[in-house]
Amino acid sequence: MKKIILLFVLFNGYLASAQQEAMYTHYMYNLIAVNPAYAGKEEITTATLLHRSQWAFFPGAPISETFIMQSALGEKVGGGLSLVKNQIGPERNLAIKTYYSYTIRSNKRLKISFGLKASLNMLRVNLTNLVLDYPDDPAFRNNIQSAILPSFGFGVLMYTSDYYFGFSVPDIVQLDYINNTVFYSSNLSLDMKNYYFMGGASFSLSDRIIIKPSSFVSISKQQNSPKKLNMQADISSLFIIDNKFAGGIMYRSNNVLAFLAGMMLTKEIEFGYSFDMVINNKSEIYNGGNHEIVIKYSFKNNQKTYRGSLPCPTFH
Repeated sequence: MKKIILLFVLFNGYLASAQQEAMYTHYMYNLIAVNPAYAGKEEITTATLLHRSQWAFFPGAPISETFIMQSALGEKVGGGLSLVKNQIGPERNLAIKTYYSYTIRSNKRLKISFGLKASLNMLRVNLTNLVLDYPDDPAFRNNIQSAILPSFGFGVLMYTSDYYFGFSVPDIVQLDYINNTVFYSSNLSLDMKNYYFMGGASFSLSDRIIIKPSSFVSISKQQNSPKKLNMQADISSLFIIDNKFAGGIMYRSNNVLAFLAGMMLTKEIEFGYSFDMVINNKSEIYNGGNHEIVIKYSFKNNQKTYRGSLPCPTFH
């Protein structure tokens, strides 16, 4: 029963009302998930598959998987689609998300993009297959199956060919999976919402080496202490060699250190891997750390380039 209680401590708050995008170490591959204004900013059609396994080898540990397709749909318009699955213990959360962006030009170099996200979300908690110390416990006799609930978000992205800055609120509504209801408020205060800030740049160190520093900050209120804020900041730096090999390091404010590596397998296929761990955390001896794999395919053949297009300098 202690293991069951531990699992419910981990995800019970999520069941009640709040949701948050699954976070990846390779967030630069997944920027559209946290800011829909990024849709179509790579100029070409891409398909990306990300897999993250936390606390490897620990039974019931969190696993996140995302499949994303995005493309420029015109000189000013971009779109995208993603399928997302998050699981922890007996909980499975599935979502289908669509993205739309519209870009305006502020001057010859600077572009501003506005994005919208709409998604359908469903939660299932398989309680009947759990191994219990007390099999007759009535709290575990029935599975939890939510209805399909909608969610919406928006974002803004300002960028040139050398740098970008963004702000987004991925979920302006909150979902109560237990009661199958949606909470909406036009008040954009921190109550029950997550706010994301991101930025990055691209610099050439030589003819062969490019460095791409970036940062990502998320802010929300603590559910148990509304007067306090949860703040998480990621700072990373990637080195690109000959436009083929990549390597870098990331530090997260909750004492997480990550190492990233990647390479172009072909002209169309890109592969990335990262390993991260909590520094000076004794619990790490009970698991194999956090592993992440990304595979990205770029449909470069016969891709139409729109006049005045300008790619955003993320890691692509």
